[in-house]
Amino acid sequence: MCPGSAACRRTVAALTGLPDGYRTGLVRHRALDLYEAIPAQHHRERAVRELRDVLAL
Repeated sequence: MCPGSAACRRTVAALTGLPDGYRTGLVRHRALDLYEAIPAQHHRERAVRELRDVLAL
């Protein structure tokens, strides 16, 4: 399991709890920074995929 899984789950919860207009700018950038900091071999894990999917919206 990826050590960042818990961070991904918390980030997804935070992002999905925000109105769409607040998922931009610095908030989105920091979530993207988290995703990019996770090693590629962990990108298939559920929590990481969910973060990627939320960022794609």
